Amino acid sequence: MRTPGKTAVILCTCSGIISEKLDWAQVQLALASHWTQPLFRIDELACGADNLTALGQWLQAEQPDRVVVAACSPREHEKTFRGLMQDAGLNPWFMQLVNVREQAAWVTDTPAHTAQKVVRLLSAALERVWLQEPLEERRMPVRTEVAIIGAGPAGMQAALTLARAGRKVTLIEREPFIGGLPVRFEELFPNLECGPCLLEPVMADLLHGTESEHMKLLTLASVTEVKGSFGNWILTVKQRPRFVTDACIGCMMCALPCPAKRPNGWNVAGELSAVDVAFMGSLPNLPFVDERTCLKLQGEPCDACLSECPVPGAFDFDDAGRELIIEAGAIILATGAVELEGLPVPFSGLENVVPAYAFERLLSMNGPTGGELLKHDGSKPQSLAIVQCAGSLDGEVAYCSGTCCKAALKYAHIAAVKEEGLTVTRLVRDMVVPGVEAAQLLRQDHAQVVRYGGMKDLGVEVNPNGRWITLPGETRVPADLIVLCRPIVPSQGTTAASLLFELDTNGAGFIAPLHTLSGSCTSPLKGVYLAGACRGPGDIREAFATGTAAAGFALSDLVEGRDLVVDPQVAVVDPEACSGCRTCVPVCPYQAISWKPEEKVAEVADFLCRGCGTCVAACPSGAITGQGFSRDMLRAELGGALS
Repeated sequence: MRTPGKTAVILCTCSGIISEKLDWAQVQLALASHWTQPLFRIDELACGADNLTALGQWLQAEQPDRVVVAACSPREHEKTFRGLMQDAGLNPWFMQLVNVREQAAWVTDTPAHTAQKVVRLLSAALERVWLQEPLEERRMPVRTEVAIIGAGPAGMQAALTLARAGRKVTLIEREPFIGGLPVRFEELFPNLECGPCLLEPVMADLLHGTESEHMKLLTLASVTEVKGSFGNWILTVKQRPRFVTDACIGCMMCALPCPAKRPNGWNVAGELSAVDVAFMGSLPNLPFVDERTCLKLQGEPCDACLSECPVPGAFDFDDAGRELIIEAGAIILATGAVELEGLPVPFSGLENVVPAYAFERLLSMNGPTGGELLKHDGSKPQSLAIVQCAGSLDGEVAYCSGTCCKAALKYAHIAAVKEEGLTVTRLVRDMVVPGVEAAQLLRQDHAQVVRYGGMKDLGVEVNPNGRWITLPGETRVPADLIVLCRPIVPSQGTTAASLLFELDTNGAGFIAPLHTLSGSCTSPLKGVYLAGACRGPGDIREAFATGTAAAGFALSDLVEGRDLVVDPQVAVVDPEACSGCRTCVPVCPYQAISWKPEEKVAEVADFLCRGCGTCVAACPSGAITGQGFSRDMLRAELGGALS
């Protein structure tokens, strides 16, 4: 038989928000005879500072055995009321918070229905709270190291900001070089500054500056597994082999004699040797070997690079790559965005039609033509057409990338300056040019502007006299060379990160922040921050700003000496009941469960467990219990709600 005890029930009116739909006197009357002998107290705003003080004094005076609080969402104030219990000298885990605001007052149609529902909710809580057990929080030191995925401008800026504060940083980049996309852009909007020149001091500090002692750079690396939570993340990183060691001096004597060639994807034209750099000026200044192209790695006899290399030990053809375990307190995702691949109708399959990124490389001095504006056959164009929104807003992508208009203005200016007499036409569907100093280039008239409604309105006409883009109304735009400003979409790394961390994405596939206005650099997953274009299309100014912001969040959250509190509401395994089936190990979404072969039982790491209950439901032996959510508690809660 259940022994009754003193149960304090705090009823909050939420400054009238709850009480305008609910008569607390009616609820008290309905529960007055409950076996738990509830002691009621109505409070105008239980979470208010003055009210909390008064509540604490009341609890100290009454010394109840259990407490039920009828107020708002546990997400908002469960910690508040647990703290109230602790300050009053009571065990904080003997408190149950009932969300009568969102679950009753805001969603029921009449006061009578509200009262009926609240009585059931409180009855459930009163039954459950007497089965709750005292739990104890465990504290462990928080890790202050930070892992950053992506070494573009946002990732590099975040890394430097953290390193300057003395934090250890691991920078993980899937490409063989750092700098992201802007390091391959010779001129940046709006002041036509040199991209590599702008980024070179940042990259130099990262690689060789005083801050570099706090940083570890991993190129050709990808995160394959992540587990843990804020303050204690564990990342598994797979680093592909470069086959070139740190002894290399970057003289590039190896690339010229190499007989094996491959397409240069970074330049969107031309070739690279099997051992080469992606483009001249890329950093780190080390070549890398493409194992799919290299004759030696394919088992054929070839020592062309070794015979020319002046540094012994610069090559390691036995390198098999490695798998690393990185431990960090926080993670910054700076995985970026890319241009949508492919060409839309009516431009697919035509020569001298290039997307924006390919045109960037065509204009660059270290690009495939040495910076000359050339057509496919090597001749100079007489006319250039720049088509904006080429695939945006009308089928392929239903959003505006926000950066393409800036690029189109830049292309028109640079092309007109490079080739005197070149006819430049911008085909404009809409114009979006926000940002400081953006109007400076916008006012420069380097192109005729023709408006069009969408890709369906455009055609391509070719005859012996030349080629034109055609629009309705017999409008013809000369176009020896056509540049298509394609939509900006999530990079492969951004998509992989969203899946790996189980983060929601927006309609465009970019990682959704905690809040688009007030939390645009934080994710809903505590300890994971967002920087740069993984959040959505943005320019280099935004990349630097969000990189600094994400680093700031990590610095303020990961304070040296501050302990990480491990929530005791985790899964625990009863070794006596565990059958050793290991069903729980693969179903855990946080990789918190490991198998102990010596004892033949499963074990839960409390600092990794998030208390989701997946393993509890999956265990066929009933050997796993969710602390704070035992089967008996849940049955009692259901019984109270249905009685």
